[in-house]
Amino acid sequence: MELRHLRYFVAVAELLSFSRAAVKLRHAQPSLSTQIRDLENELGFRLLDRGHNRVTLTEAGAVFLRESKQVLASAETAIRLGREAAVGRPGELRLAAINMATVSFLPTCLSLFRAAVAGTRVTVAEIEASEVIDKLVRGELHAGFLSAPLPRLAGVKQLKFVKILRSPLIVLIASEHPFARRSSARLKDLVEEPFLHIRRNGQEIHRNWTQEFCFKVGATARFGAAASNLDNLISMVAAGEGVALIPKSILRGSKPGCAYIPIADKNLRHELFVVSNPHFHSDLVERFLEIVIAEAAAVEQRLQTPRKSQS
Repeated sequence: MELRHLRYFVAVAELLSFSRAAVKLRHAQPSLSTQIRDLENELGFRLLDRGHNRVTLTEAGAVFLRESKQVLASAETAIRLGREAAVGRPGELRLAAINMATVSFLPTCLSLFRAAVAGTRVTVAEIEASEVIDKLVRGELHAGFLSAPLPRLAGVKQLKFVKILRSPLIVLIASEHPFARRSSARLKDLVEEPFLHIRRNGQEIHRNWTQEFCFKVGATARFGAAASNLDNLISMVAAGEGVALIPKSILRGSKPGCAYIPIADKNLRHELFVVSNPHFHSDLVERFLEIVIAEAAAVEQRLQTPRKSQS
């Protein structure tokens, strides 16, 4: 017995007509009659009494109709929940973020999103790029953020990448450092300095892209200690433990004991992408992406205004 047999029977039993049921189901009437007869043979009892131009339910058929409708309803619920789990059930959005790179816009995006979609449950994790890709491919995440250079991993071609933010780079340096009064600095000028970086949950996202930027200008980064978060990083820089390369987009006012120096190397920008899987598209994800793209664009626009170094 298959679900289609139950659907055929329910249609006939509710309409009490093979011809009308055939029209509703878009199924040939002779075949429909055969399907119901096969079902009765499999069950071992009659479901319908067939008279001249008249169909009625047997007592067993009435009971079977009630139970069949419950089975079909349960099946429809299972299908709906399965689909919603694949694309994000209403009220749930699972994200992967880069804390430092997304701090300038993501909190605002989440606030706007929750206001737009009442009752939304949002979870945000910070995980390695390879894990973001894997989870997006499997539908375990609905969207994630990745910094350039993008990983070359299996599954990448299945995903949609949208560049949302290009930020100039600045170096965070102690206010007593000889470079602190400079209007700008090149990365090669800083190769003797230990680069501090943020390590969260064992992830080396910040260190990796710092190393990549230094490589682009022919420099080799020498790394110092790792901080647990941005505030910790700023304190370590102020203590003279080293310097830190960060996107200008995360700059939030002056920090006592620190100066922010623009990086003068041309064409060096921190590029951030939002990534999703078109196969698991949903209105919920689409609404979130719209908000993210708009808010990130506003941040990038503000970055166009020159800002003096803080000390």
